[in-house]
Amino acid sequence: MQVSLNWLQDYIDLSGISLDEIVTTLTDLGLEVEGVTPVSPLQGDVVVGEIMEAAPHPDADKLQICQVNIGKDEHLTIVCGAPNARPGLKVACACIGATLPGPFKIKASKIRGQKSEGMLCSGEELGLSSDSDGILELSSETTLGLAISELFALEDTVIEIGLTPNRADCLGYVGIARDLAAKLGRPLTLPDIPDLEVLSSESRLKTEDVVQVKVDDPDDCARFSALAMQEVSAVDSPVWLRKRLENSGMRPINLLVDVTNYVMLEFAQPIHAYDRRDLRNQLIHVRRASEAEPLTTLDEVSRSLTPGDLVIADGEGAIGLAGVMGGQNSEVKSDTKDIVIEVAHFNPSLIRKTSKRLSLHSEASHRFERGIDIANIDTVSRRVAALICQVSNELIDSGHLQPEQKPIVATSMIDAYPVRFSPSRIALRLSRARDLTGIRTLSQEECQNYLKSLGFEFLDRTEDRLVFEVPSFRRDIVREVDLIEEVARLHGYKSIPMTLPMMEIGTLPEKPWISFFEDIKLTAATQGFTEIISFPFIGQQHLDDFLIPKDHPIAQVVELVNPLIEDQKYMRSNLAFCLLDKLRDNQRHGNLGCKLFEVGRSFHRLYGQSCPEPYQPLAHLYQQGLHIQGRAAHEDRPIERTVFAAVIDQPARAKSWDQTEQAASFFDLKALVMQIFDEFSLPQATFLPLTESSITWVHPKRAALVKIDDKVIGYVGELHPMVAKNYELSFTKPPILAELDLELLWTYKGQKQEFESAVIKFPSVMRDIAIVVEESCTHQDVSDAVDSFKRRKHLKKINLFDVYTGENVASGKKSLAYSLSFQSPVKTLTDKEVEKELQALLDHFKDRLSAELR
Repeated sequence: MQVSLNWLQDYIDLSGISLDEIVTTLTDLGLEVEGVTPVSPLQGDVVVGEIMEAAPHPDADKLQICQVNIGKDEHLTIVCGAPNARPGLKVACACIGATLPGPFKIKASKIRGQKSEGMLCSGEELGLSSDSDGILELSSETTLGLAISELFALEDTVIEIGLTPNRADCLGYVGIARDLAAKLGRPLTLPDIPDLEVLSSESRLKTEDVVQVKVDDPDDCARFSALAMQEVSAVDSPVWLRKRLENSGMRPINLLVDVTNYVMLEFAQPIHAYDRRDLRNQLIHVRRASEAEPLTTLDEVSRSLTPGDLVIADGEGAIGLAGVMGGQNSEVKSDTKDIVIEVAHFNPSLIRKTSKRLSLHSEASHRFERGIDIANIDTVSRRVAALICQVSNELIDSGHLQPEQKPIVATSMIDAYPVRFSPSRIALRLSRARDLTGIRTLSQEECQNYLKSLGFEFLDRTEDRLVFEVPSFRRDIVREVDLIEEVARLHGYKSIPMTLPMMEIGTLPEKPWISFFEDIKLTAATQGFTEIISFPFIGQQHLDDFLIPKDHPIAQVVELVNPLIEDQKYMRSNLAFCLLDKLRDNQRHGNLGCKLFEVGRSFHRLYGQSCPEPYQPLAHLYQQGLHIQGRAAHEDRPIERTVFAAVIDQPARAKSWDQTEQAASFFDLKALVMQIFDEFSLPQATFLPLTESSITWVHPKRAALVKIDDKVIGYVGELHPMVAKNYELSFTKPPILAELDLELLWTYKGQKQEFESAVIKFPSVMRDIAIVVEESCTHQDVSDAVDSFKRRKHLKKINLFDVYTGENVASGKKSLAYSLSFQSPVKTLTDKEVEKELQALLDHFKDRLSAELR
């Protein structure tokens, strides 16, 4: 909120207090000062002068050469073209070197051959009014040489205060002044507001004779007051009022609107004035809007309302959006003579919802949303009427209005107030206040004086307890601790001792599950991979680019109700989406050969479903994650799985002077997967061919499923060329992807593994063989055949070291070369024993795999 220091001093005497002290005090009170701006629209000598002579210009019919006395020994010669320039007139004179708003600097000049030593200014040129027809005419009693800034109180300081939402009372000058007065120990001066009998002493007008008020629901509008006035004038406001509004961040419009804004800023209570001519059927009706009810608001925007909106209507339709903005069909106009002043209390929740739905935030809605003082509404109504009368009388005295234009206030006010406000009572325990603040010297008298100075009414006391009545303007005070905070604010936060509480803090071990995937991150990082943390949002384009059919489990995404953008309307169902997004961004910036990984959650809309047969490798996606337990695991909750995903870009090794370029392959990422299994003593993984329908985004012939026992843990493979093309990546050398479901891995971590002793006294015997098998035969098939070899006795290890197709190998066949290790724990094996077992193994290969020894 912008606060004019000149205006603030109407309510509290700040003489003798420096600006720095005021700023510090406000901040100490919790009204944080975010900025201080001096306001000085006129620079240099812009002073009151008197025209002593006004002679016609010899070379211009419409110009006069004026001799102007500004209170100095010599008069100034100024050429002026204003038609109202005449001897004896007091004027605003801008001397050479002065700067007017614009900025416009005054210089010595010659006009049609005659020197001019300044300028006689109009109200528009001084920024005081919109009048530009002639020079500003000042009172004949104005002191010569007096600065115009001082005459009109143009010098000011604007303090920008950042208010927390609970301090609705400080959205008005009176609330800020009340806090300052309590802290500084100075009296609070409230505006002198006459009773209605005094304001309407010469009137016979009654509000109920010109308008009727109807409120449908007191829950929507707890209080509504209407006060009629006649013979008002929608003219320009005087300078002091307009400048105060401007320095408070509001634009002056006309006297009637300016006064309502002025009082709103004064008491933090929005006010609206209706042109009485526009109140059809002489009715003000507070009701809910009908479906699609039209209303054009003061910002000239036509709006379609809903039953959730609260409106002010007359006998034929809506004339205002309650608590947000008035309607254009009842606004105050330049010829308005009769008005009805509205001051009301609307439901804050309704105002907030309407303002948010229409994206229409106003000064009024800002205050209504935070709550206003329901008990002060009649006072505010009288203040508006009194100020209109006061300012109108000023304008009559200065000749800007005629005596017959004196406003008339109604003798009665309509006040629809069915349920009277009942102030709450809260007890404050001195012992509790001392415990919370740490101020052991705090006394009951101090607490009582602090709260009384803030407007709380003291009711009762005991040895340890004080009882207060909470004023209607402090709706944020609901508990004892709130009273204690008020005491602490005035006592001074700086006086609260800075002592750490005494407590015993034991060690809090990290959950093993969290440590597990943090250690996996460390393993990937030590292998040269860089971690990314991405937003968990994707769009339909991601699913299309990954060639995912509509019935695929990955396509069963969780849709956001309010996405930021269209491309982020789903929660991600696969971490590979985000990895490839980042990989593409890196390539666009010329950063090739990246090795990235991420550990995060995937989200799936698979509540209570079973996995279709073609997608059995992804059956784990239908099980809820480990971190969701108990009541949190309700049926309609999206399934969340914690996943490790990694990608290697091409090339794996860049070309340089001492090395050739090396392309990334399936085995580079397989090595990382195997490293993870080794690091955490997980059961040995097997790598099996995948089906094309299960994981559509990898190459069907250059990828493998990762399994433990009969469970699919993840996959490793080359990106599908079509997917690579969709992501603007190379489809001839696509990157390598891997994903592991960490929740499945966690179930295997810590299981007891059987290890054979590595200390054996007797040497091993090595044999190399090469077998010719069908080209479709895999190393896994050979391993399975070895596992099923019943005559196995001394064979310990089998290691594939070569795969060959070509010359001397029949078409459709391939050669697999293995190194075999035989060893006995009790003796040294003889060649005969080894050859016997080896021959039996070859016979088993022939029966099982149709293999021939090469």
